[in-house]
Amino acid sequence: MADWDEIKRLAADFQKAQLSTGLQRLSERNCIEIVRLLIEKGLIDVIYTNDGKEYLTQDHLKQEVKDELYVRGGRVNLIELARVLNVDFGKIEYTAKRLVEKDPNLHLLLGQLIETSYLQRVASEINQKLVQYGEIHIGQLTTTYDLPTDFILNKIVLANLHKVIFAKQDPTNAHIFFTQSYIARNKAKIRGALAAITKPTPISVILNLTDVPARILYMSLNEMSSLGSVTVQSPAGQYIPHVYQRMQAQWVKDYFKQNGHIMYETVTKLGVSDVRSFVQAQLPDEKLVQLKNCIIGNRLIDQVKDSMDMCVTSNSYLDISTILPSSLSDDNIEEILTHILTPTIRKQTCVFGMVVLTVNFMDECVKGCLELVNEHAKRAVESGSYQKYMAEKSMKYQEVDHGVRDEEKADKREERRKKASTGKGGGGAQGRETRTKSTKKHARGTRGNVSDSDDGGEIQTNASSKKGGKDPHIELVTAKEIAKVVEKTLEPEGLEMLAKDVANHYFPILSKQALVKAHELYEQSLQKSNQNRRQTHASIQEKLNTLYNDIRLYEKGLKLFPADVQGQLLKYLLKTFGTDACNELCLYVASECNLNTNFNAPLTTEQRTKIANDSGPEYRSHLQTLCKALSASETVEDFLDKTEKAMQACSMMLKKIDKKKDRNLILCHKHGLLEQLTNCTDPALVLHLAVLIIFTISTQTMLHASGRHVSAILSFLQTVLSTEDSKVFNNYHDLVLKLLSTESSTTEEAKANVEDITKQLSELTPVVKNIAGIFKKAGVTPVE
Repeated sequence: MADWDEIKRLAADFQKAQLSTGLQRLSERNCIEIVRLLIEKGLIDVIYTNDGKEYLTQDHLKQEVKDELYVRGGRVNLIELARVLNVDFGKIEYTAKRLVEKDPNLHLLLGQLIETSYLQRVASEINQKLVQYGEIHIGQLTTTYDLPTDFILNKIVLANLHKVIFAKQDPTNAHIFFTQSYIARNKAKIRGALAAITKPTPISVILNLTDVPARILYMSLNEMSSLGSVTVQSPAGQYIPHVYQRMQAQWVKDYFKQNGHIMYETVTKLGVSDVRSFVQAQLPDEKLVQLKNCIIGNRLIDQVKDSMDMCVTSNSYLDISTILPSSLSDDNIEEILTHILTPTIRKQTCVFGMVVLTVNFMDECVKGCLELVNEHAKRAVESGSYQKYMAEKSMKYQEVDHGVRDEEKADKREERRKKASTGKGGGGAQGRETRTKSTKKHARGTRGNVSDSDDGGEIQTNASSKKGGKDPHIELVTAKEIAKVVEKTLEPEGLEMLAKDVANHYFPILSKQALVKAHELYEQSLQKSNQNRRQTHASIQEKLNTLYNDIRLYEKGLKLFPADVQGQLLKYLLKTFGTDACNELCLYVASECNLNTNFNAPLTTEQRTKIANDSGPEYRSHLQTLCKALSASETVEDFLDKTEKAMQACSMMLKKIDKKKDRNLILCHKHGLLEQLTNCTDPALVLHLAVLIIFTISTQTMLHASGRHVSAILSFLQTVLSTEDSKVFNNYHDLVLKLLSTESSTTEEAKANVEDITKQLSELTPVVKNIAGIFKKAGVTPVE
């Protein structure tokens, strides 16, 4: 009580100080200190504002919160309230909780303070929506009012049901409410739609036409089951009227009586799900055969059986499609044939699609292929493809034979080792030495086990397992060729579309016959092979001598040039004539060693290397050295030396050098160049031929050079050409270079330059040809 008297006294002093003059008034700082002192002593309980300039009591804050809730219509967000009242959010939340505890009409939900009056207003709005739409979903209200589903359902809807909200709750979904008039209106729509339907109709179509919710439709269908039935309780299901089911049964009976079969797809389109049971129920007296996608009667099966027996008896053919309904597919016909074809009939016939051919009929059709087989066997032997096949087969068997021998040796070593470890005495067999029979490990291929008696087959299978590669194969006659012959026989019968199938059927048989025939011809040709090989050897030897001599003569010409140009000319000479000589030797060695190659001249570097590496030991080192010299030789003598050694390894002789023949070759070379120059019109080639002719005449040697070496040859010929001739050649050379550089350009100026250069070249070409044609070596008279 004394403290309270002191407070009153201090308050009076404070008021007196406020009303007094400025000299007696307390400053703001003094006021703050006094309030702080009172708070510390617990004499007063106040709340600071966020800016610290004002104080509020708890009661005043509660009143502020209530006032703000009233102003905002009974619903306020605590965060917004803290901002408006300028008070810390924690104080606002604490005050709100205290208010909710004391006042049952207040609710604190998701950071919002809600009054019962607001809930009543929301309930009234929900009732208005029900009157307008007839149905409402709690989920929609959750989105509209931003309140939890359970809160709306329990605190608003159910709390005011039949008071403010006049509706009925859906028994299948507690979140849906509707009015009684809404249900009656939709049932009337559904009743009218179902009464008008005469065929199976999807539920989704009925929903779209009546614009009725699905749950109300299913609820109504259960009440109106006398009109029809529903297949599935979902929009994917169908509504089937009872009148349609009677029509289904009658249609199935009539169709089967008329056609002798009925398709599953056809019955399914009528709206029947279990087709087999439905058809069986409608046709209890018929013997039915159930196929994959249709049902047929026994009458059709008997008809096909009779036709098949007649076909086999007459050794002809039968088109099943002509005696069966056209609506049956190929798969249906195949299923029918499986019921009809007995093991005896299968041995005498072959089925291709919907046509059955007897074996005797097909044999007559294929008779004309025997001539084709003989012709192709002869062609294979003459072309050498069969010999290549035999060589590959022989090499394959040799590899396998080595593998089998190695295995046998290993088995024998293992057997001796076991004998040594067990010893000769003691144990069973009455102490005698026993011998264990070697068990051979037969190879097992992917095609099954191989019998011990079939040696060839065992080797072939072992080859497959050891090497993992394919056996040698040759195709002497193709199925396409057989089909052409068979087609001519089948065409009068209208069965030409089966020619390919018959050809594929007889292809293995005819291929085997062709191999037998080819082997007979091959054995006959072996007697002539030695004579032909000698002729081939002589021909290649002559060709290599010619190439060797040409390279030797061209070497004399290139030696007249400086070292740098010499290297370029040497490289070009080896790239052309040297490569030809190397290719000839490689192909000869490949033929002699029966190498498995499909190479034809000109060979690539990799192909030459492969032949050299795979050749026999008598050829390998010389051929490998020659192949390396083709790109690594620095002189012609080095390359010619290696070529000579390679020829000796192949038992080929080089002819002796004949200087008289060399002069004749040079003269023939010059005349050949002159003839080419006479018929040539291309300026670049004219210049190339002209400088080669002048070089040959002036040096009495031959030169092998490409177009890029023309400049170097012209520089060499400056000493043998007159001043005027040299000027003409240099001018012609410059024009050719300009023409080649401007031809690729597409501008108008470039096209004009090309025309001008071409005109100048056409004027100078006869002059250049004339200089080359009449050129004579200095000091040589016309008689010489």
